[in-house]
This record gives sequence, C-alpha cells and structure tokens, in this order.
Amino acid sequence: MTRKLWLSTALVAVALLAVFAGSGVAKSAKPAKAGATGGTLNVDLPNDVDYTDPALDYLSTGWEIEYATCLKLMNYPDANGAKGSQLVPEAAAGFPKVSNSGKTYDFTVKAGFTKFSNGQPVTAANFKAAFDRNADPKMQSPAVAFFSDVVGAGKSPVSGVKVNGSHLVINLTHAAPDFLARVAMPFFCAIPTNLAHDPNGVLAPASAGPYYIADRVPNKSITVKKNPYYKGKRPHNINGVNYIVGNALSATYLRVQQGSTDYAAAGIPPASYSEAATKYGINKGQFWVEPQLGVSYLALNHDRPDFKGAKGTALAKAINYAIDRRAMLAQGGYLAGKRTDQILPPGMAGFRDASLYPLKGPDLATAKKWAAKAGVKSGQTLEYYTSNTGSAPLVAQILQFNLKQLGITVNTHLFARAVQIEKEGTRGEPFDITSEAWIADYADPYDFINVLLSGDNLHASNNNNVAYFNDPKYNAQMRSASLLSGNARYKAYGNLDVNMMKDNPPWAARNNFNNRVLVSKRVGCFTYNAIYEVDLAAICIK
Repeated sequence: MTRKLWLSTALVAVALLAVFAGSGVAKSAKPAKAGATGGTLNVDLPNDVDYTDPALDYLSTGWEIEYATCLKLMNYPDANGAKGSQLVPEAAAGFPKVSNSGKTYDFTVKAGFTKFSNGQPVTAANFKAAFDRNADPKMQSPAVAFFSDVVGAGKSPVSGVKVNGSHLVINLTHAAPDFLARVAMPFFCAIPTNLAHDPNGVLAPASAGPYYIADRVPNKSITVKKNPYYKGKRPHNINGVNYIVGNALSATYLRVQQGSTDYAAAGIPPASYSEAATKYGINKGQFWVEPQLGVSYLALNHDRPDFKGAKGTALAKAINYAIDRRAMLAQGGYLAGKRTDQILPPGMAGFRDASLYPLKGPDLATAKKWAAKAGVKSGQTLEYYTSNTGSAPLVAQILQFNLKQLGITVNTHLFARAVQIEKEGTRGEPFDITSEAWIADYADPYDFINVLLSGDNLHASNNNNVAYFNDPKYNAQMRSASLLSGNARYKAYGNLDVNMMKDNPPWAARNNFNNRVLVSKRVGCFTYNAIYEVDLAAICIK
C-alpha cells in the first residue's frame, strides 16, 4: 500500500524513469486534458478495501479514493509524469516557514479556502485534529510510524502540533529531510474536529477534497460523490464513483469489455494481460502499464519460534535460496514486473544491486545446507497466509513445492485481501510466512526500511512490519539513517538493505512490479499519479 522541499524535487520522477527504462513497456500517458463533466464511473473490486477512514486506510485501492476525497496541506498535482510527483501547497497558502534548525514547520492554512462535504469550513484546527486522532492509542493507526519524530507524538493531543489562528505549527524532535512528503500522506488530511475516535474506522467520514464518501456497505459497495462545497483548483469532472464489491476478476474482465463497468480496480486474471495488451495496445487508451516503486515479498514472522535466533536466520536464508522467483513472477502474467532479492526497489535512491540470492530458479544445494544449519526435520510445518484472488493461490502452490524439497510442509490459508492484512498486522496471529507487496508512500528509502522493518514501530495491531523484525542492532542503524540527508542518507539505507538481506533476512523478496490498468472505452482524461495510481478526480466520461 505507495511516497521533498528538502529532498530533490525530481527524486520521484528520476526514480520512476529508472524503473520505467527497464520495464519493456510503451511510454506512459500524456498530460491530462480537460474533459467533459458529468456521468458516473463504475468500478469493480473483488474484495472490499480495508477502511475508508483516513487514519486507518492503507490499501492502494483505498488510497485512490483518499486522493480524490482528501484535502491536505501539501499534495501532488493531478498530472501525468514528473509534474505529478512534485509536492505543491494545497490547503497551505505556500510552503511552510522552516525554522529552529529545521525542527519547526509553520504552515499558513488558507482562510475560507473550502468546506467539508457537511458544510463545515476548513481551518488549521482540522489538520491538528488528524494528528491528535492518529496518535490516540485506541485508534492503532498505521500513521504512527510516520510522525514519531513530532514532539509529543506518543500521546493525544499531540503537544508538538499547535494552532495559532490560521497557522498550524509542527515541532519535531530533530530535523527530518522527508517530513514534507510524509505530511502529504492521506493520514494527515483535514478531518472534522469531532470525528469519532473509532478503532473500527468511520465508514463515511465527511471530507474536504473534490469528492467525499457518501455511503459504504462493507463487502458490497462504496459510493463516492462530488463535494458540493469544494472550491479548490483540483479537477472534479465526474459526478461520482460507484464501487461494486464481489465480482471475480474473470467477471470484471468481461464487464469492462462489455462496458458494464469502467475500471478493473484490482486487475484482471493474470493470464488475460497478454490478450488485453494485444487487443487494446499498451498505453493507447484502455490498457495502461505504469511502473511502480514497489516490491513483493514473503515476510518471515520473527515472533515465531522457527525464525528466532541463529537457527531462524539459517531458515530464512534457506527459504531465500529455495524459492523459485521466476515461476512465482510468471503467475502474475504479461508485464507483471522484474525479479528481485532485495528490499529497496531499483530506482529508489540508495539501491544497489547486490545479487544475493538466485533469481533464475532455486539453488537447492545451498538451500539444503542452510536448512541443515537451521535444524529442519522432515515433516516440519510452516503456516502461510495469503490472498484468495489473482495469482496468490498459484504462488502458494509454488512455495509449497519449493519448501517441500527441504522437508517443510507449508499449510496455506487463503483470505480476502483486507482480512489477510488485518490478521497479519495483529501481533500474535499464528502465521509463519505471509505474502505481501508494498508500494512507496513517497520516494524515500525510509518508507521501505524503517516503516516495514523497524522494531520501534511494532504495536498490537495494524502493523506494517509483518515480519515482526526487531533486531536492536538494525533498529539503531535505521534510527541513525533517518537523521541523515543527501548521499550519506542513501548510502546508509543502501547498506541496510544489503546487510539485512545478506546476514539476517527479514523477508524473501520476490519481485518489483508494474501496475496494469484496464478501463472501458467510456473513460477519458486518464491520469496516473506515481503515488496514488489512477486519479479518479481527473477522469472524465466520454
């Protein structure tokens, strides 16, 4: 679920171009043009999103909705290519005034800028409310990992976030090169000051962006409508979006071709991508292929006995040598991505190719040596969590076969995607391996290394570190790296990537990936944002 004043403003664009150059696909969409207004976009999802509450929502499909509904201090433009990856002020009157050696940010919130979908005006207090709500331990918000350097972040209300008239002043414990990019995440968008602190999430919270969630029936539908009070400059061409939850990928593929639905938000059957590319062409109107800063991986649960201590490290290495990354990626279909054995994706600052594990197929001889060091005995079992859609069940079969060669039986448990995420994010859940994929929230290695692997961020539920990796040595190195800037920062993170995967693997990384998007012939003004994927606010109906 992926993203600059102080980072290079071209960082995201450079990173994506680097991935794109090796992806073997046609160029991406041209700059979006203004289109006709009106009409409703129909979208199919096989499974529901996790939440529609900005404090808790952390699926890529949910963040597409948040991009259309959220109002943020800083945001990314509704534009294709490099322009869409450069931070610009939205509710803020301009870039913040930074003082106190980089530790104090003073945002001026535009007076009378716009209103929430319930008619309430937006003020600086609505942004403070987001920080305070995220910090409430009762919420168990995944946002906590992204503002732990704000003074008083461990308690709600957050003492380091203050309102002075139209000013929102945020005080940090130390200078942070990536802070502006983090503030641009949906976790920190404006919310009503009285929004309930419900750990189950509010289904249809009022929002201040171009659109708002008018209704949600879990596991059935989500209804998004145009915010009648929105006065901002972002596009809002269509009247709304209707999400239908529950159609299988095969049914959705047929429905898009027939015009019964307009967007296959979770993709189509893996075997159908080649056919879609042949039928519609690539990036010519209906079938789009866009590179992503992301990685798919098998997280190895270090809270479980099999992955503890020296024997656990040996087992993690055995799995990294035993899995067939080529066969696993092939299950994703045409243009699914490229194989990898590392945490950071190519194109991310700090990445260097270390060639740690076999990418063309298993190295069973080496895998068996490490399995012997791990004390693996015939009949040993591991519990594996994964999704019940797309290529996930097929990848599970490959994993079962690969580890069977080491004498390990893999018991697979298939869940709806949102259910899998809830279960694996709950500490103490009885799984040994879970299949995950991560898209950059913003283009900085912190978002992969610290967010996904720091033991400092572990809590009872909603964990991103689903490997439950908690090595004091690496925790300290992650904290140190986060304080650096420029080349020193990227070198430190590159070293962390290589050293962890080589010496104490938290994962078995599988592949980097492309986003393959199929839309109906009714869809125009297609705009793809590097962070939020399909730009629902910019779409128009022909």
